[in-house]
Amino acid sequence: MIVVVDVEKWLFVQKREADEASVPTILVEKNIEGATWFTSMKILFQLKKWTGQRQFVPLLPYDEETYRSYEVFHVDAVPPLALLDRGRTLLVNNQRDESYELALQESGHVSEASILTFALNYIEQVTNNRVVFAGEETIDGVPGVPNELWDATDRLDSGRRLFEWIREEDARKENGHD
Repeated sequence: MIVVVDVEKWLFVQKREADEASVPTILVEKNIEGATWFTSMKILFQLKKWTGQRQFVPLLPYDEETYRSYEVFHVDAVPPLALLDRGRTLLVNNQRDESYELALQESGHVSEASILTFALNYIEQVTNNRVVFAGEETIDGVPGVPNELWDATDRLDSGRRLFEWIREEDARKENGHD
């Protein structure tokens, strides 16, 4: 199972929310204006674990240049795959996948929802792993994480619960319950 995660919804918080958090936080993205996105230490450790096991794909609404400002994805938790521009760009080992771009262009998808659906299906096809989506919306034909994991009032705890769910699902699969 690979979980594609809208990281700005599930895992990262802005400075104000980080300052008010009940758990220690760490900077994950900084731009010319200064520190912008943070996460909890526990989430950072989980990011390292699941990217190392090739089961986590970050989804970001930004282009490749902005993605490069997320130090966490270049130092601490380098993902094997990353979706940028809400699915318009796929990075494989932090390099642009031109075959994906060509396949997307040839597919004719233009709406944001259809591009994201195409991206999730493409990842499932090329990795031969079931893809589960944790994002703002539901995607037709792609399973999503359980809604009860999400708490808009405590996104860092939502991220913690998300990784607990991934761990439980992975254990179920290993025990032959998939």
